[in-house]
Amino acid sequence: MTAATITHGHGHGHGAPHAPPGVLAYLNGRPIPRALLDDRLAALRAGDAACVLPKPDTREARQLARWVAQVIITEQLCLDELQRHGQPATATQLPDVSAAPATVVRPLDVSAAIAVGSITAAALAGSKPVRRVAELVSREVRISSEQLAYAADVLGKEAPRDPGVPVERWHAELLDSARLEAFARWLNAAQHERVHLVHGLEHPGDSNQPDNLHRH
Repeated sequence: MTAATITHGHGHGHGAPHAPPGVLAYLNGRPIPRALLDDRLAALRAGDAACVLPKPDTREARQLARWVAQVIITEQLCLDELQRHGQPATATQLPDVSAAPATVVRPLDVSAAIAVGSITAAALAGSKPVRRVAELVSREVRISSEQLAYAADVLGKEAPRDPGVPVERWHAELLDSARLEAFARWLNAAQHERVHLVHGLEHPGDSNQPDNLHRH
C-alpha cells in the first residue's frame, strides 16, 4: 500500500531569473550557493556510479544537474523549516546519510518512491533533516475510522480500535502512506512559497526549459 500519486507543480521554475554564476537558487530571497551543487556532482562523478552517468555538456547531464539541484533545494528547504521550529542548522549542512530513517518515512519501496517522485525519495533517503521535517509536518495525520473499516473489510481483518495506533502491518503501511503524501503536499507548497529557481537550473520536469525530454 502506497501513497497516492502527488502532482508536483513546476510553476516556481517558469520565468526563472538569470542569476550570478555562484547561485543555485533563492530560498526566502537568499542565495543558495552553487558550490553545493558542484560539490555533489563532483562526488557523483568520482563515485562508483560514475560509469552510468551522462557525459558532461550533454542535455542529459544538464538534466542530471537540475535533478541534483532539486534534491539539494529540498534539503535546504527542510533545514530552513527546522530553523523556523527553533532547531538551528547551518545553511550548508550536509545530509546525514548514516542515520536511520524516521518511522514516518521508513525506507521507500519502488511504488512509494514513484508516488512522491524520485527527487523527494532521494532527499528522504539521504538527509536526516528532511526526514525530521517529514515527521514534523505529518505527525498529526491519521486514517479515518471509515477508511480503516473499509480497508479491514477488504483484507478480511478486524478494524483496529484506535485509528492512531497501528497494531498490524497493513495499518502501519496505510498510516505511513498518508503521512508521506502529506509531506509531499507540504513540500510542494513550501517550494512554491519560498523557492525561486534560476535560469539553467529549472525543475527537470518543467516543460518550458529547453532540456526537458518529455514533450506533450
